[in-house]
Amino acid sequence: MKTLLTKFRLSNALDETAGGPIPDSLRDKLNACPELREFAQRTVALDRGLRHPPAVPPADAALHESIMEAVRTSTAQSSSSRAPTRIGLATAFAAFAVIAIWLAVRPPAQVAPPTASNAQTMAAAQLVLDMGGEISRTVPGSVVAPLSNELACVDHDIRDTTQFVLAVLP
Repeated sequence: MKTLLTKFRLSNALDETAGGPIPDSLRDKLNACPELREFAQRTVALDRGLRHPPAVPPADAALHESIMEAVRTSTAQSSSSRAPTRIGLATAFAAFAVIAIWLAVRPPAQVAPPTASNAQTMAAAQLVLDMGGEISRTVPGSVVAPLSNELACVDHDIRDTTQFVLAVLP
């Protein structure tokens, strides 16, 4: 971490001085650490390379024209490749329009008034609810024993989990 902070300070000092002298406090650290010396050399070389880029010869006019022609050709090809996408979007929009029109003009669904069958369904549900309490009292224990055992296992698991959570909490 100290090296990272020193590298940051060194980088800022090199930015400010632009090839000038480095402060004495940083120079002492550079003399003591080979990693920092290597970092300073690479940073100075990079700074020099960025401030004075190599001369680039001017581009040939024929090369420039051929590149521009390739760009124009690729633009023309890409605009023609958009045609299937546009056709697909137009088809999807037309399909949505047809569905919307069909939903707008179709007659609304008729809601059936309550009939006698609804009353019968309610009576059957009430009968089942009434029998529920009675069945639990009249069913033999051998039928309910597996469920009772399962309920006991679940209760045991819940108690163990509660004890574990309470033991873990501070």
